[in-house]
Amino acid sequence: MKRIMKYGVVLVGCGYMGATHLDNISNHPQVNLIGVSDLVEEKAKEFADRYQAASWSTNYNDYLVRDDVHIVIIATYPSSHLEITRACVLAGKHVLCEKPMAPNLKDAAEIVQLGSTAKTKVLVGHILRHNSTFQRVGEMVRDGAIGSPVVMRMSQIKKTVDNWKSHLALLNQVSPIVDCGVHYVDVMRWFTGAEVVSVSGFGQRLEPDVPEHTYNYGMINVKLSDGSIGYYEAGWGHNMPNENLKEFIGPKGRIRITYRTHRPLEEQHLGNLIELEHYPDGRKEEFNIDFSYKPTGSQFQYLIRMIEENLDPKPYLQEFYRALEVTILGDKAIHEGRTIACVEQRLPDVVNL
Repeated sequence: MKRIMKYGVVLVGCGYMGATHLDNISNHPQVNLIGVSDLVEEKAKEFADRYQAASWSTNYNDYLVRDDVHIVIIATYPSSHLEITRACVLAGKHVLCEKPMAPNLKDAAEIVQLGSTAKTKVLVGHILRHNSTFQRVGEMVRDGAIGSPVVMRMSQIKKTVDNWKSHLALLNQVSPIVDCGVHYVDVMRWFTGAEVVSVSGFGQRLEPDVPEHTYNYGMINVKLSDGSIGYYEAGWGHNMPNENLKEFIGPKGRIRITYRTHRPLEEQHLGNLIELEHYPDGRKEEFNIDFSYKPTGSQFQYLIRMIEENLDPKPYLQEFYRALEVTILGDKAIHEGRTIACVEQRLPDVVNL
């Protein structure tokens, strides 16, 4: 791949995740922020001003014909991911697309196909893969620090008041289990090296304006091929607490992650906390991991590595497809009230490329 000293970047989608990306890359030494795009003109204008973008537009296609645009960051709702990714790839642009890669497996399979065969690079935003805290804990689990099998307890509950409308819009496309569950199913497979063999779960619609076909609180339970088990709990709503649990328990001990923002105020400057308790001697270790912002910058840097070192995008694309597949099956299990066997689906014309 041709090495470019400075990459022309365009953001599509001027919402929360769009801001999270630009907060961390707008001053990147290899980034020239060509423009921002959003269907809502006021949002596009505001982002262009905030991040000193050279231009703004309500139509992302305006940027795909430009030779000075090299990378497009897609931070829109999942239903538009395939359309925008396809247009970018056909225009010869590299893509960083937010998760979940699509609201259904048909669209996701086409994104995997596009990313696996394109001359440009496609990376899906599974940010925990680029998070130094999760990287460290993954190494500890794989190195046998707590033994095997592992019990994985993961919960992400959000009190949503000011941003309730955006969560309602998202609920019309994916459930809370699918939206962020793709991260944590991926973590379970990544940390253990095992495959999910079955999934079950339950959900509850707790607010009257939640669409009737879905729920705003849910939990999935998974079993893995090495005997490990795990759950992911998610909820959005006015009456929800703000809770964030990430814990891994094995026959030789326990690991717990406490995010910086959930630590006492006087400790937050230390970053995220990893606590390791050994069994049976009860010895405890603590590790402070620097974490001043979401690692969208590290994720973007990995995309540059993909481009400059011609790294194969297929392994990650296939991993993230599988995580989406399991969460969609979990969503189905919730609606049907049963346990579903997670037989891995082979991606036509992709797996053996």
